[in-house]
Amino acid sequence: MKIIIRLTICLMLGLGLTMSISSCNGAKAYVKKAKKMEAVGMMEQAAAHYMTALRKKPENLDAITGLKRTGQIVLLQHLADFDEALIRNDRESAINAFQKAEKYFDQVKSVRVTLEFPASKRAMFESVKNAHVQEIYVIGADHLKNLRYDEALEVFENIEELVPGFKDAKELGDYCYCKPRYEEATGHMEHGMFRSAHKLYSEIVARDASYEDAQSRLQESLNKGKYTVALMKFNNGTTTANVNNKLSAYVEQSLMDSSDPFLTIVDRESLELILQEQHLEMSGLTAGSELEIGSLLGAKAILKGTVMDCSYSRSSLHQENQSGFEKYRVEKINSEGKKYYETKYKPTSYRIYNQSGTLKMSFNLKMISMETGAIIKSETVQVNLSDQINYAYYGGNKNNLYPTRMNGTVDSSVSGHNGLIQLIGARRDLKSENTMVDDATKNLALKVQSVVESILLQTVK
Repeated sequence: MKIIIRLTICLMLGLGLTMSISSCNGAKAYVKKAKKMEAVGMMEQAAAHYMTALRKKPENLDAITGLKRTGQIVLLQHLADFDEALIRNDRESAINAFQKAEKYFDQVKSVRVTLEFPASKRAMFESVKNAHVQEIYVIGADHLKNLRYDEALEVFENIEELVPGFKDAKELGDYCYCKPRYEEATGHMEHGMFRSAHKLYSEIVARDASYEDAQSRLQESLNKGKYTVALMKFNNGTTTANVNNKLSAYVEQSLMDSSDPFLTIVDRESLELILQEQHLEMSGLTAGSELEIGSLLGAKAILKGTVMDCSYSRSSLHQENQSGFEKYRVEKINSEGKKYYETKYKPTSYRIYNQSGTLKMSFNLKMISMETGAIIKSETVQVNLSDQINYAYYGGNKNNLYPTRMNGTVDSSVSGHNGLIQLIGARRDLKSENTMVDDATKNLALKVQSVVESILLQTVK
């Protein structure tokens, strides 16, 4: 046990030393590249390489001093751009240049190197920023006055970013965002395009929940666009017992989990309750009575269908003998009389087994309109599932088993040995028929959900 612990510690120390050497060599290489770039005046590129070196080895002194030197030059170049823009009276460019300088300062600071940032420049920036905000506020107000909402929004959002809380810039920005969307949503409502209206009202409420009556309009669009589907009993056209009921349960759950806000499902309990009140049985419903029940439930459509196929097949278990080698050690004595061990391999054999199972399931669905009685959609969806097992069996010590190369010699590689160990430990039992039927019905339910959701996207615009 002590030997194992010592070996583990040695391996960990060795790994740590390897990583340290790799990191050190990587940092030195980047410092070397940086110095070459610095020598030819490529300060920005040199500084970038010094930063990379510090990310690999934070205590590299050459990288620290190199970054302080080249980084300061790059920072001053950004500040020089700031000064030049001020001379041109180009406040917007001056602000952009200063923000680049600040961003660069923070980037260098992230590797624990602090550059000199003149305080006077910060004071100048505040003055320029305030003057710029005052100027563009007037421009934004003019855009708003002339109903140029997008242009006004861009200005007011820029102001809020530069000087948070400046006058009523945020409120005006919210108004410019919400107003055109509200007007567009109102138009959609008038034309019965409830999904489009709902999307816009959602955006408005997310931006400003108190804007006009957007909250109630959002709910109104949802209520008016609501599309209720009643699930009828699924028929079973196969010899697999109860597969229709299982699929029905999964379809119901999938549709209830749908992300479409307009889809509403009448659950089976509600359906059974209505049937009891009408003294009807699910199995005895006619096409006409199905529509009648759907109408009583307030549904806009009914979903029915038949499981057409549920067939399972399994291949026989295939066995194949494989040649391999078993490792063993031979004790020997060297010329000095000391004992040592020599590793050898002797031929052996093991067996490989493989088997597969497949399951096919199909379902013919029909979605019928409650308004017209017409079939909205008739489609057959299907699922093909398969399962395979592939494993090895060896009667001896698997830890000494090695595969055979193509030329008949032993494959003593770690990967070859580990691959064989994994094969011996692989799963030996196929999924049962019941498990595969369950998986298939879940997959089929998701496909039915996809079909229903696509119908809703076309129906509720």
